[in-house]
Amino acid sequence: MALIRKNLYLTFFFSLILLLSFSHLVLLQKEERQMSQIHIEKGDTLWTMAESFSGDTPHQEWIKEIMDENGLSTPHLIAGQTIKIPREDLKFAPDDTIQLAGDSE
Repeated sequence: MALIRKNLYLTFFFSLILLLSFSHLVLLQKEERQMSQIHIEKGDTLWTMAESFSGDTPHQEWIKEIMDENGLSTPHLIAGQTIKIPREDLKFAPDDTIQLAGDSE
């Protein structure tokens, strides 16, 4: 205890460094995901959206995340509603402008 009193400034400095390091680690872990707004059209469901946007995430898990993020108590969507989905999920959206050899009109 006498050692701490003699080196009070040094003890305070190391405590401050430890506190700042810990808070920095906590902030890095809580990094918010970038969200995009999706406009709901007639016939859209969370299940069909999960088929397009969930990627490797199981559909039920993706739907639960979206419901939690948007404060939805039920999975039902209404035409004209806007919901948020993680921006990185948009990379899984199908590109309707690409036609493959087997596609016919």
